[in-house]
Amino acid sequence: MKTMKPSELAKIIGGEFCPCSDDADEPPLCGLAPLEHAQRQDATFLANDKYISQVAQTQAGAVIVDKKFTLPAGAKPKNLIRCDDAYLAFREAMVTFYGFREHPFTGLSDRAEIHPTAKIADGVSVAALASISTEVEIGPGSVIYPGAFVGPGCKIGRDCIVYPNACLYEKTVLGDRVTVHANSSIGVDGFGYATHANADGVVFHDKIPTPGWVELEDDVEIGSCCCIERATMGATVIGAGTKFADQVAIGHGTKLGKHCLMVSQAGIAGSTMVGDYCVFAGQAGVVGHIKIGTGARIGAQAGVSNDIPAGLDVLGSPALPRAQARRVVMATVKLPELRNTVKKLTRQLADVQERLAQLERSPDGGEAK
Repeated sequence: MKTMKPSELAKIIGGEFCPCSDDADEPPLCGLAPLEHAQRQDATFLANDKYISQVAQTQAGAVIVDKKFTLPAGAKPKNLIRCDDAYLAFREAMVTFYGFREHPFTGLSDRAEIHPTAKIADGVSVAALASISTEVEIGPGSVIYPGAFVGPGCKIGRDCIVYPNACLYEKTVLGDRVTVHANSSIGVDGFGYATHANADGVVFHDKIPTPGWVELEDDVEIGSCCCIERATMGATVIGAGTKFADQVAIGHGTKLGKHCLMVSQAGIAGSTMVGDYCVFAGQAGVVGHIKIGTGARIGAQAGVSNDIPAGLDVLGSPALPRAQARRVVMATVKLPELRNTVKKLTRQLADVQERLAQLERSPDGGEAK
């Protein structure tokens, strides 16, 4: 087990160690834990002011915080590691103590199916029951897990990971350091059909071939159970550094920019162009053949049917600019009250109309009784 003093950890993660007192000892740290569960042997972190009250109660041996952080009034002094970015520093601490998942196998299993025409570089690991097809190229250090299928003509770069039962259809291209998690399918047929009716009026959906391919550029990570369709012509492209959570769907011919984030169950229909650094929150849906500008952020369950300018935040379905969407939500919340008000006004109007009618019927034009 790796242990280190808070001052040593501070140097590694680029922070400044601030002991709780001048003569305080430095407890050996052996890992990280949440604020509410951390003990003296643990480091912890605060990157969201929502949890600032928990700093006063934590038993952690050191707390990673932003440089501007101040302890709540009356809180007992803590060992602090002050950093420019507490969340990034927490990430570095996690890497320091735990690293990343170690692969439980090395080398080429004699139970893997590897076609003789495949070009396998040095340092590649292919597990039992994985299938490597014709004319495949796999770069140094890449790892193919059990049950994974790599189709004909696929090209996989350096230090890639293809987890169990993931499927790379033919001609799929992976850059360097790409990760595809379990049960994801890359390069499936595009959802494209020509709908027509015959002379009898019977409707048919005739499948359109999609002989294109999918390209995942460097440092892309695809979560579990995702699906990316290959293009009808050319490539469906996922830009460098883009990260998918689980159950994300991308239509054929779509091109995502660099360093985008797609949260679980988000989906983009075919032939949509997405700029760099865009964010799609959970269950966001985007129609095909539109453009999403660089830096746009699409809120959870938003339904996008038109172009989104660069840098715009949108919410709701149909998607609207954030401020406008919030007004719509507030108006919706007030609908029951508004409905009761309208009903009351309707009754009052009916009473007024009845009184006017009585006045008109009065023989002397006087006040109706």
